[in-house]
Amino acid sequence: MFSNSTALRLLLSALPLIAACSKAGSKQAPAATVTAPVAESGLAAVTLTTASYTHLRIGTGTVDSSTTTLTRTIGGELIVPPGRALVVAAPVAGRVLAPASGVVPTPGQRVRQGQALLRLAALPPDRDLLRTRQDLSATEARLTQAQLEADRTAALFRDHLVATRDQERAQADLAAAKAAFDAAASQEQVVTTGGVRAGSTALVISAPRDGILRILAAGPGQVVAAGTVLAEVASLDELWVRVPVFAGDASAVQPQTEVQVHPLTGSDPAAAGWRARRVMAPPTSDPVTASVDLYFAIVGGSALLQPGQRVNVQLPLRATRTPTLSVPLASVVHDAYGGAWVYVRTDSLRFERRRIDILEVLGDRALLRRGPAAGTSVVTAGAAELFGVEFGAGK
Repeated sequence: MFSNSTALRLLLSALPLIAACSKAGSKQAPAATVTAPVAESGLAAVTLTTASYTHLRIGTGTVDSSTTTLTRTIGGELIVPPGRALVVAAPVAGRVLAPASGVVPTPGQRVRQGQALLRLAALPPDRDLLRTRQDLSATEARLTQAQLEADRTAALFRDHLVATRDQERAQADLAAAKAAFDAAASQEQVVTTGGVRAGSTALVISAPRDGILRILAAGPGQVVAAGTVLAEVASLDELWVRVPVFAGDASAVQPQTEVQVHPLTGSDPAAAGWRARRVMAPPTSDPVTASVDLYFAIVGGSALLQPGQRVNVQLPLRATRTPTLSVPLASVVHDAYGGAWVYVRTDSLRFERRRIDILEVLGDRALLRRGPAAGTSVVTAGAAELFGVEFGAGK
């Protein structure tokens, strides 16, 4: 017979075994249930009629498997190529005036070569107001004397008391004195009021080339010294991309090759971009970031691009990747959640939607981590229409 204390200890030690047996005998309820699960292999297929197939003009391509070049995407900056941004400086000291039309062009406006941007009324070398007034008084006195001499000579010529050459000399002296007075009066008016005397001329500051007026550094009424920058005109027909690359990785980039340039907006890997070719430029670097600069010229250009804009540049490397699946970029469609799909042609008029996982985009093809087998026929032209037909968004 066991004592009471011994029986109590045996009962306590048996409790975990009893609890385990009770749990084993009962079935635990699942944490979640899925109603009517559908595998991707069971997705709906689109079957077109012959008339619909002809109307949609369905085009197909194939899934390829080939060795591809590794790439690296680095941020770049659009710049104006050297020599395509010309600075216009004041040839002499003077007061800035508006063009003869009275309309001063604004920065950002497109200008033509030879178009008047500003005018410049030249100032005396010393810009001495007192000296200018003295010159005006002296030329005025000479003009008065020349006028009197011309009148006397004309009266004597009418009485046949002087020769013709004496009258001609008097008229020439009068014209020279009048020109000197007009020049002195114009200088005095520019110094005192900034205006230009009627009939006098000012230097025309014109655009040196066709392009965009990027900078207008002076305005009417401003007095500038010789050599002062007045404007800058840049041609945006061609833009360069400056790409800073870590100095240790510069040798891994393929030389003399084309790259793909993409805008920063949007996360779609199939976003439209531009091609750019490698160009030789003066070597530049940044010792703070230990980077060297590579330069590429945008082929064809675009009105959407502006100097200073940041872009993504896809640099091809010397290394290659093992055979990878790829599909034409035109065959890829995206759902509302960002998933990528292609339509596989299983029959002449039957198409099934298959999921793909895009690794990266190279030119007009998308490299895949996962997708249909190589050689599979996929829809290129009309994929978006099939997507709309399947989900009821198109007719």
